[in-house]
Amino acid sequence: MKVLFVGMYPDEYNRYRNVFFQNLIFAMADAGIDCTVISPVPVTRYGRDIRKVSKTRIDVTPKGAKVKVYHPRYISLSAKKIGKINTGIFTEALFQRSAFKCAKRLKKEFDVVYGHFFLSGGLAAIKIGKYRNIPSYVAYGECNYDTEIVHLFRELTQSDIEGLTGIVAVSTHNANVLKGKKVFADIPMIIAPNSVDMTLFYKRNKEECRRELCIPQDKFIVGFVGGFVDRKGDKRLLEAVNGADDVYVAFAGRGDTPPCGDKVVFCKALEHDQVPIFLNAVDAFCLPTLNEGSCNAIVEAAACGLPIISSDLPFNDDILTNENSIRIDPNSVDEIRDAIVKIYSDSEFRSRLGHAVYMDSREFDIDVRAKKILRLIEETSGRAK
Repeated sequence: MKVLFVGMYPDEYNRYRNVFFQNLIFAMADAGIDCTVISPVPVTRYGRDIRKVSKTRIDVTPKGAKVKVYHPRYISLSAKKIGKINTGIFTEALFQRSAFKCAKRLKKEFDVVYGHFFLSGGLAAIKIGKYRNIPSYVAYGECNYDTEIVHLFRELTQSDIEGLTGIVAVSTHNANVLKGKKVFADIPMIIAPNSVDMTLFYKRNKEECRRELCIPQDKFIVGFVGGFVDRKGDKRLLEAVNGADDVYVAFAGRGDTPPCGDKVVFCKALEHDQVPIFLNAVDAFCLPTLNEGSCNAIVEAAACGLPIISSDLPFNDDILTNENSIRIDPNSVDEIRDAIVKIYSDSEFRSRLGHAVYMDSREFDIDVRAKKILRLIEETSGRAK
């Protein structure tokens, strides 16, 4: 099967740009799928660094499979509100145009086209599918349909998705959002939560990981991975830890206002391959996030066997349960603190929670997710692998 992928994909300047999309494509390539990627890059955002980005290249998976990548250029106007107009609608149009022109130039035949997220991927994939007369698929992974699609672009119409063959929703919550909209009523859909590469995210020696990152060996440390923004909840976590005795916190992420203070033992941005080392260096994981599509950081922590504290909101329901985590109101500093203290003070409970979520994480192997998506394609496209 030959699959054309469209969406934001890593490049030489931004090596971890949507690395999870790359992980899925690599898993499919390793499964024997002929994979090609179109990933437009924004000239206006990259500036002079655009010269670092190849226009075409071959990526090789760790298992030796090859993926052809195209990086056509486009002009991004961001997504700013000017009067009643959001410039995001023009940015999306320019992205689609760039991807479509690139696809038209390719002489290679494809069986299907797959877009990562509706904007900056999915809608372009649908147009390419119509032009080439092949089935198209979209992964719906946006955190919020209204804020990330309607407000940045507009409400999707039948003409926008005409020709769409199937949808991959990253959570039951996301699937229910789409099922509640008439325009998606007759489109086949599966639920496939984000998954991780289990050859990278696995249990490691804590002392060695702490030594590698220069993290203190003698402290109980709660870990956080994500952007330093209100939605992710880094400041709520810090406030909770500041009110708990003998507990410290380590942050892996970036943002304009990094958390700091006496209880912060680590705070810096990490390369993707350093994240599993970080996760194995901490004693528990906490992400009081307000909104997600499907959170990769939580699945990564689970794969490393960490006891997890996170939101009691629907987007976590496919990954976390009351048996394998502590679910909290992400806006409540008191609930976050109580959960941390319980995990810190009860080593038996901490061990039981970590083991439970580790066992459940086996379901979220990237290879398993790739096979599930390929099964949808085979069943709905009429094209056998």
